[in-house]
Amino acid sequence: MGSTAPHSGDEPLISHSKDECVECWGCVRVCPVRAIRVVGGRSEVVQEKCVACGLCVSECGRGGHVVRDDTPAVRELLRSRRSVVALLASEFTAALHPMTAPQIERALGALGFCSVETTLLGEEIVAEAYEKMHLRDGSLISMRSTCPVAVDFVRKYYPALVGALAPIVPPYIAQARLIRDAYAGDVAIVYVSPCFARKDEYRDPQFGDAVDAVIDFLELKRMIEDTAEPYAQGHVTMPTVCRPSVLKEISLTDGFPKQTLMSRDMTDASVKVVRGIDDLDRTLRALVAGEAGPTIIDMLNCEGCIDGPAVSPSLSLFAKRNIEAAARHVPGATRVGTRAMLAVLPQIDTVRSFKAAPVKVPVPTAEMIDEILASGRIVREEAPDCGACGWSTCVEHALAIFGAESSWDLCLPLQRALCAEQSSQLDEQKAALADAQMLDPITGLWNRRAFAERLEMELARHLRYGSPLALVLVDIDRFAEINNAFTSDAGDMVLALAAVRIASVLRKTDAAARWVGDQFAVLLPGISKTAAFAVAEKLRETIKAAPCPVEVAGYTGDVSITASLGVVAASPEVRDVQGLLEAADAALHEAMGAGMDRVHLAPG
Repeated sequence: MGSTAPHSGDEPLISHSKDECVECWGCVRVCPVRAIRVVGGRSEVVQEKCVACGLCVSECGRGGHVVRDDTPAVRELLRSRRSVVALLASEFTAALHPMTAPQIERALGALGFCSVETTLLGEEIVAEAYEKMHLRDGSLISMRSTCPVAVDFVRKYYPALVGALAPIVPPYIAQARLIRDAYAGDVAIVYVSPCFARKDEYRDPQFGDAVDAVIDFLELKRMIEDTAEPYAQGHVTMPTVCRPSVLKEISLTDGFPKQTLMSRDMTDASVKVVRGIDDLDRTLRALVAGEAGPTIIDMLNCEGCIDGPAVSPSLSLFAKRNIEAAARHVPGATRVGTRAMLAVLPQIDTVRSFKAAPVKVPVPTAEMIDEILASGRIVREEAPDCGACGWSTCVEHALAIFGAESSWDLCLPLQRALCAEQSSQLDEQKAALADAQMLDPITGLWNRRAFAERLEMELARHLRYGSPLALVLVDIDRFAEINNAFTSDAGDMVLALAAVRIASVLRKTDAAARWVGDQFAVLLPGISKTAAFAVAEKLRETIKAAPCPVEVAGYTGDVSITASLGVVAASPEVRDVQGLLEAADAALHEAMGAGMDRVHLAPG
């Protein structure tokens, strides 16, 4: 998690890395606004819909989604002649764990920062502004606006509620303005954020030049790791006017006032605490429908900024809270209350405004949805609605497919059905391949290897039990002349017809094979030599019963065929495969030498 892509021009904040993607589509399922679509077998971020929550980055353990690298801009500032202040979000101790605060200061000094500040006072300034607004506008709906992810969600998906967003800047902007008031000369400010969305938010023209660059804590960690001996170099001085040891009195996480929540009990429906986009979506949907009526909505995408995607993602929320608590309780530290401090600090402008940016999504007709469902082998009335794709219903998934936000690759029932079909086809192919390895492609009879295995098995049975066994070798007479006169295609036709005629004579327990060239072998289990001779005679008569029709280039007509046959029976004198084959072959050659179209018995 937290890998980055180099920044150039108007590059999007979060993008997809095709080289690292393993096509598991976890990013598609986890995106709360369906801003990731699958096109051509790869996912891509729909920038217009994205709210930069970072869940796709956190979900992908292979770096399939990457966050834009904004460190080059920071390094350029550090190389300039300007004094550069590092403004750390107040969750920095958990984000940079296990580094201690002094180590962090020395590391930042080694990088070239002239000073380090935190957003603590900015959070108090913003919280005070919220306090005043909540007291003044008790009858109006007010939504916290310090979380850029939640704000973008409202702007894009609930544009009618944009007017309810609190017109107050986020704490880091308030703190940056305080720094510019307190520091002498021209300073550059780099804000280090717990989330990715701030990296685009700070460019809002309303914030002016309050902040010069924003990176997240993961980027800062990499910058520190890339610096040789970062903890042993440099030292940072802290101007006491901006960063004394202070005690937070007003704010909770990211500048929301404690008083707003403490002054109400758990049953007070006027305040709604919302965490996460899904929870926010349910709340706003109910609000628009008139089903809920909180006047104050405390909304964050995470369980506080300490749970942001750039804050030590390998640690649990509880571990990070423990780290923060331990850092706050430093023995012997003198604390000054913030209310007293704010009274003497310069007044900071905290006002901002928002504009709606609604996402326009085309809506298909019911017929179009049914066509999409049919392409996934689903009938609307019989849809399984299993939710394995990440959508609650098959119709919702079809809508996502219509908008190129998904594909049927994510449908588990369909993929299981396709896998079953492919498995069945593979079994059929394997069976066909096995048959092909045993059968001669021209005649369809067994090939030499398969017949030899059967011959060995039958001979072993004969030797053990004494059951009769006979072997017949069949040779097509004058086959070379047929090939020479009518081409090899005609020869193949003769062989195929001879095979059919041989098979028509045999029992199911017999075996026939194309032995080699124009020669066939026939195995007759349970048959004595005399009976085998009778079978061979029947084979001879059947083979020459009618001419073979031949149709090749340059000739269409009939070709007469005859065969010579040699017969041998297993006996005490012939007890092995080689002996049987040699005896049958000798008898065959005697038949061929005697004028062909006849059967000869081997001696014994």
